[in-house]
Amino acid sequence: MFSQRIKTLLLAFIALVPFIVTGCSESDTGPGTSDTTPPTITGHFPQDGATDVNRSGPYWVAFSEPMDKESVTDVIGFNMPGEYNTSWIGDTLLITPTVLLNGGTSYTITVDETSKDLHGNRLGSDYQFSFTTTTASDNTPPQISGTDPENDAINVNGIKPIEITFSEPMNLQVTEDATGIDPAPSAGWIEWEGLKMIIYHSSFPSDSLITVTVNTTATDLAGNHLEAACIFSYRTSIDNTSPRLVSASPSNGATGVPTSITQIVLNFSEPMDQTSFDYMPAENIDARIMREIVSEPEFSPDFSSLTVPLSGNLLSGCTYWVEFLDVTDGAGNYIDPRPTSYSFTTSGNVTCFPVKNEYCWYYIDNELTQFTRCIENYNQSSGTFDEVKYEGELKDEAAHLRKTSSEILHLGFSEYDDYGVLEQTIMWDDPLPYIKFPLENYLPSSWNFSTQTSAGPYTMYVNGTAGIDNKEDLIIDTDYIEGTFKDCYVHHLHVMVEIDSSGVNIGGFDHHQWMWLAPGAGPVRIITEDTENGEGPYVDTLTVYDWDL
Repeated sequence: MFSQRIKTLLLAFIALVPFIVTGCSESDTGPGTSDTTPPTITGHFPQDGATDVNRSGPYWVAFSEPMDKESVTDVIGFNMPGEYNTSWIGDTLLITPTVLLNGGTSYTITVDETSKDLHGNRLGSDYQFSFTTTTASDNTPPQISGTDPENDAINVNGIKPIEITFSEPMNLQVTEDATGIDPAPSAGWIEWEGLKMIIYHSSFPSDSLITVTVNTTATDLAGNHLEAACIFSYRTSIDNTSPRLVSASPSNGATGVPTSITQIVLNFSEPMDQTSFDYMPAENIDARIMREIVSEPEFSPDFSSLTVPLSGNLLSGCTYWVEFLDVTDGAGNYIDPRPTSYSFTTSGNVTCFPVKNEYCWYYIDNELTQFTRCIENYNQSSGTFDEVKYEGELKDEAAHLRKTSSEILHLGFSEYDDYGVLEQTIMWDDPLPYIKFPLENYLPSSWNFSTQTSAGPYTMYVNGTAGIDNKEDLIIDTDYIEGTFKDCYVHHLHVMVEIDSSGVNIGGFDHHQWMWLAPGAGPVRIITEDTENGEGPYVDTLTVYDWDL
């Protein structure tokens, strides 16, 4: 269901903890409390003006209260020559360089005035401190100060991340390459929090011996090799019990859920293998949920709860759903029942063809060219509106339509040149019945239409049918969006056109259009097939990857 994620940094451990603790907040102010007091900085390392400071860090800044972490880390300034990592211990921010700083050089760390606490109170002014690094060489080899799990630990959950803490900042890539696990997990990734390397991995089997080795090829930022290789082993717990989805928010099957919710929380009966969620197939996920996820889902520290952040702009009257099929717990046991279905329905009415000014759908075609179709010029009293197709910023074509309580009528169309300038507009003598409501009454069913239009010596005769072919699921798996639109109405339009000039037939064309109308989301796929004067067919497919409703 979810792509591999980089977790929010949750914990860190460094040798400077005794110094940092003195700067930690003891405030018990919670999110529900009215707080108008701006945060302050209560301490930092190095001190302003300090000299002979180590060149590898970590450096830290302590705040007076819990902070909105991203508001701090997104704008913090550090004029060092390379990259650095940030992590938190309580209310203290750790800054760890990934390259050795230059010796005998002045550096400045700036905490931006826009940094804010959890109640939105800003720091109010920039806070800066500077220091000068030592010119002395670093010849001290790094050591490993702790591991979790510890050596010879037993009954360890098979999904527990492996944590290795070093005595000083390490060369990240070299140290990762020096680390091995036997048996090797099928999937995983590594993150760093200060001096701690955290290895996230797929679940190890039940009751298995796991051995971790860090070789002496690992080095610190100065190039000093690890003093001695570290080898430790632990045994996973015996677990033959399948996990279950025990609760959720919104609750499973809930109705009338506000469209403004900003997260889904899924609680499982035991720690889950987060990597097993990364490969859920598109047919098991509501494409509308995937479109609304605004950042990577987060597991709780014990991996038993999953929070999925949403945009807060869900579609009205829609049933959002997911089916957990191959997700497992930390011992590799599949979820029970398999699949486990989760769903909730938002408040309001659902429509398969929403009409409102500035509603837009974004598509890619066969050649991965991007197109936009937008509702414009909607007049609620008359029901008339245009559905305008854009290629980039330029208009390509426009359908002129009118919506009533029982149908959408096709009034005509306009075409634009390569510069977005109007070339021609054609309006039918009699409107064509394009889509009829309610859709379920016409499943499966079709209706005929016939009309014509004249321009100078030319007369265009139009005949055809429209209708709802069937109701089916549309599975989308692209680089833009993946998932399934359930219960789409497949609308089929077949238009046959003959063109006369002064009573003489000079040609014609045959046009088919299939349009998948998804509940709430509207048209999510459009396939057209054209045959002109016996040549073709020419097929084009537009697949939705985003929308603005």
